[in-house]
Amino acid sequence: MGIIDINKYREDGTKKNKIIIGIIVVIVIFIAISIFAYIKVGAFREWVDMYILRKNIENTEIAYIDIDSSNNPSVYAFDKYITVLEKNMLSMYNSSGSKTEEIEINVSNPIYSSNGKYLCIGENKGSDFYLVSGGNLLWQASVEGTIEKININKNGFVSVIEKGTSYKNIIIIFNSEGKELFKTYLSSSIAVATDISGNNEYLAIAEVDTTGAMIQSNIKIISIEKAKSDPTNSVEYSISGNSGELITNIKYQDKEKLICIYDNSIHLIENGKDSEILKLENKMIMADIKSKNNIVYAIQKANNIFNTSRNVVIKNVQSNNEINYEVDGTIKSLQVYDTNIVINLGTEAEFINTSGWLQKRYKSRQEVSNVVLGSSVAGIVYRDRVEIINL
Repeated sequence: MGIIDINKYREDGTKKNKIIIGIIVVIVIFIAISIFAYIKVGAFREWVDMYILRKNIENTEIAYIDIDSSNNPSVYAFDKYITVLEKNMLSMYNSSGSKTEEIEINVSNPIYSSNGKYLCIGENKGSDFYLVSGGNLLWQASVEGTIEKININKNGFVSVIEKGTSYKNIIIIFNSEGKELFKTYLSSSIAVATDISGNNEYLAIAEVDTTGAMIQSNIKIISIEKAKSDPTNSVEYSISGNSGELITNIKYQDKEKLICIYDNSIHLIENGKDSEILKLENKMIMADIKSKNNIVYAIQKANNIFNTSRNVVIKNVQSNNEINYEVDGTIKSLQVYDTNIVINLGTEAEFINTSGWLQKRYKSRQEVSNVVLGSSVAGIVYRDRVEIINL
């Protein structure tokens, strides 16, 4: 009897194991089919996004920050914070709308630059600027002339374009501790933009010379180490754009690739070599280069009285691979911050990542006029409130 009972128990155990394995196989197959359908079948993906992942949100469902328009508040997002600057006080809010810090910032007409955990705030056409990180004021400084533009890299190095001296522009570089490293002077051209490489080794200056019959855009790459001791002999190389082309912005991406936007093209400068990587044609609406490895631009797909659709194209600079994300409607604005992209469609805003996946779809009862974007949070700015989107 004992042997028979043991065999019976073994048979029962074997049956149970087979059932468990069968259930696991069915679950794995179901998950695999679901993932495949989510990737390939748009209607199924929209259903999952809406009812399972709940990516569609209304402006009545989310946290918000009250603001007073009579105080002329300035709203900005960086890292994981929404910031509101009013009456010389910078208030920082987390993703649930709770105020976490207050920092005194004596700026009435601010300009901003952010990168990663750093936020730099300057007085537009003024002389003072401040560096903030993690809810703390790290340092503040001032320039002799007036601030035209500021820029900060991911390590907290700051470049300031200064005007109002005997030179057309002066560019001043500060390290993350607020120490001035050097100045470089422009006597015959105007600085349009600056950026400091992620390894803190190079300063790139986009400048425009308007003294000739045709405008001439140039990119100058300066060695920061050489400039500390000899700024006049610190230029590693200069690259001239085609005559008549106007450069509008530059940005260092990963592996020290410098992306340059002209009025009719986008170029890549790498190891001193300049190459055109994208022609800006009439069907392109807008482009942004503030990503780690990508150029993001919107292109008109179809436009008639019955249908208006656009493609947002995410082009990887390293691999040249392109991801297309289709939207229905007219794109009011397009912003990029790190791996996040926001597409403002008027009464809707779609938040996607640089892999082309929807993060959140926001619907409003009124026109969305301003969106601020950070690495894990975004804000929809209205006259009396800022609504918070967690990404």
